[in-house]
Amino acid sequence: MSDRIVETYLSLAAFYALDPVRRRSRERDVGLFWRSRRGPSFRAAWVQDTGEVYLFQHALGGRGGGSVHLLAGRFAETDMQDRLAGWQDHCGAPGSLDWLLDRMALDRPVPTPAPEPPAPVRLRVAPAPAAA
Repeated sequence: MSDRIVETYLSLAAFYALDPVRRRSRERDVGLFWRSRRGPSFRAAWVQDTGEVYLFQHALGGRGGGSVHLLAGRFAETDMQDRLAGWQDHCGAPGSLDWLLDRMALDRPVPTPAPEPPAPVRLRVAPAPAAA
């Protein structure tokens, strides 16, 4: 599927079973419907305690889950936020999976956020001296 995938598991249960830290960790969904150009769609999630990002392939018919694809690298929360800024505008579009994989590539520099505008200067006016 992609050279950015380092491991594939047959199910979400198998993914969690290999690392107890994954099982205990909170996760953050980063898109519920990433679409490949042809074929399956995926949910993407970041595992807080391991820094891993995985793609859960939606099952094609039938009950249960699909396979899990682990992306290369481990990411801090701020790195995730910087890499995936604006993901809501892309998720769900045909080929959106390519956008996600490109943004998560380890050889891709983390986008530099726009500098914040300087804070406004507030002048403090001293009260006038009382008349004598």
